[in-house]
Amino acid sequence: MGAAENIPEVLLKLEQVEAQTGMKKSYIYREMERGTFPPKHKVGGGTRWYQSDIQRWIRARRNAPQWTPKDAGQPAANCDSSGT
Repeated sequence: MGAAENIPEVLLKLEQVEAQTGMKKSYIYREMERGTFPPKHKVGGGTRWYQSDIQRWIRARRNAPQWTPKDAGQPAANCDSSGT
C-alpha cells in the first residue's frame, strides 16, 4: 500500500468546480446529463465532485483536438459598407 492511497479524496463544491473549469452551473449540469462531465455525489445535504475527476476532465479537454471552422483558410468577407 503506497502513501498516495492514504490521502483522502478532495471533494469540491459547485463554486470550486466552476472556478477550476471556467464553466458555469448550467454547462456543468448539461454536460453531466450528456455523460461528458464527471458525475456529482451527494454528501450530507450538499453536492460535491471528486477533485481527481475534475482534473482528469480538464486534462482530457486540453488533449482533445482543437476545433477549426471549415473556412479557416479563406479570407474574411468584405464588410466594407462604402460599396467600393
